[in-house]
Amino acid sequence: MPLDFLERFDTTRNLKRRLGSRAERDFLELRSMTVSGWEDDFQGDTLNGLYQSTASGTAAAAAAISTGVVNGAILLDAGTDNAGRSDLSSGLHYQAQLNPIYIARFSINTLTTRKFEIGFTDVISGTDAGAVNVKATPTFNATNCVVLVYDTDDDTNLTLVGNKAGTAATVADFSTALSAATYYYFGVALFGDDNAKGFLLDANGALLEEQTIEDAVTADTLLTPWLFVQNRAANAGSMTVDYHRAYQRRTTTI
Repeated sequence: MPLDFLERFDTTRNLKRRLGSRAERDFLELRSMTVSGWEDDFQGDTLNGLYQSTASGTAAAAAAISTGVVNGAILLDAGTDNAGRSDLSSGLHYQAQLNPIYIARFSINTLTTRKFEIGFTDVISGTDAGAVNVKATPTFNATNCVVLVYDTDDDTNLTLVGNKAGTAATVADFSTALSAATYYYFGVALFGDDNAKGFLLDANGALLEEQTIEDAVTADTLLTPWLFVQNRAANAGSMTVDYHRAYQRRTTTI
């Protein structure tokens, strides 16, 4: 096979060598064959079989396609009970040492008496009623996780939390006040040094705020992307997810 053919392969290493612009390289790297991942706009009649979703409580429902929504969306419905919940995960395919990122664009119908999470955790849907047990402390159901969590049992701040093999990281609160029934992009990025970043963008993709925590998660633990919504009173709650994407490097060497 000619060398010039191999050099045309769209790999991270070749992009770094051939392209001068850091922004251009970073953008094209997302489509490189040396990057693994999944994204979904939820367009179709039914949700595909690549997800696990669990619901608990009166009128609660697992994730399902919301019909007739521009661009596509799914609904996670926590029902009407206090502590009613709904969640979504994929499989355990991600590791912090591969620098994964998970981002989801979603809205919460109301932020009164509500909890939600978005990020990475070490168990799939149906195992934990939230990666975070108590936000205020924090304590965890998951052994390893990094999530953005909002929980009115504690306060009304969006907070980046992490649990590294059972040891909680020092949390980082966001100062941005969230609005109900409003789309935001929520994201979590993990780094090979066990640190993590959480970021918040507005509905149009403009950065609102970002926070970083250290010693957040074990580097080689298998993780899944994770979405979760739960009622903190008998106040019907739901999460409408417009889009999500998870990706990481295939190897630790580029």
